[in-house]
Amino acid sequence: MLFEEFISEQAAESIVKKLRFKSGATVPNRWGYAWEEFFENGELRDILDLITITNTVLAQRENAGAAEVWRKGVQAVFDSQNAKYRITPGGSVVLRVDENFETERASTLAGLEDKRYSGARIEFIDAYKALSATDPDGKRAVRAVFEACEIVLKLTFPGARRLAAPELGQHLSPFVARYYASDAPAQDSANKLVQGFTDWVAAAQFYRHGQGQEEPNQPPLELAVLLVSTGASHLRWLIQLDKAKLASGG
Repeated sequence: MLFEEFISEQAAESIVKKLRFKSGATVPNRWGYAWEEFFENGELRDILDLITITNTVLAQRENAGAAEVWRKGVQAVFDSQNAKYRITPGGSVVLRVDENFETERASTLAGLEDKRYSGARIEFIDAYKALSATDPDGKRAVRAVFEACEIVLKLTFPGARRLAAPELGQHLSPFVARYYASDAPAQDSANKLVQGFTDWVAAAQFYRHGQGQEEPNQPPLELAVLLVSTGASHLRWLIQLDKAKLASGG
């Protein structure tokens, strides 16, 4: 209803052409486009693509205000139906977990802006892209955030060959003990956090490596979100420790 009432015939024609070019999807046409049939029976990926394309066409043909009204209308539909998606200011439709999850993502990306962390940043962005897909890929997300943590660990401790319990015990634990040596409560707390980090590494390994079957199981979405979110927290801590180590000359 939103689309039919809001989109002009000229804009609709442009949207249909762009959709066909992007994905090959078509909108039923019986003396006019059957939008209700498309939205009821079309593939979800095509419907989400059309939402984004509509935003682009409105911004180009009409004005930014029209595109904003469209986005607000789409978001209102998502909200009223408790859909797992949200529409970004650019018109993309992404998975919506919760505001804290999004805040955590932005905070971690800010910490990865330094060129030193470019490799980790690529992996971290990939992790959240995997969770934002129409069909979330939790396994890929967990792998990517694990790789981001491993990259920063190796940067901080060149002697660390991989992200695993022995390396954390050999490199991270002694550094944490020295770094927080003047603050006993902080040192005790940090030691527990290293243990928690070690437990996270063990938990992530179930989805990082193959499971001995042709189609490896995807983690339940809520578990994937927790693993990625926890990994992001560990990643931010590693970045801070790496910067502190650099500042102190190692």
